[in-house]
Amino acid sequence: MSGIATVNGALILEHTVSTTPAIAAGDRDAALALAEAYSNAQATATTVQQRDDPLWQSTIADVNSKDGAMKKVCGR
Repeated sequence: MSGIATVNGALILEHTVSTTPAIAAGDRDAALALAEAYSNAQATATTVQQRDDPLWQSTIADVNSKDGAMKKVCGR
């Protein structure tokens, strides 16, 4: 289920950016970067065997970083 939620989150971000031209460029970049990180995380999840795998840890750190940037855009 979490894989589906990750993909849906990426699609929602991409759709919102593509249908809302008034979004500021920096906000748009943050949203698309997070969408890409979500997609990459889902792809990486299919290749790692354990959650302590260095590749997985790096991927999760990237998602968390981009999520933090998006939260700043949203005022959180």
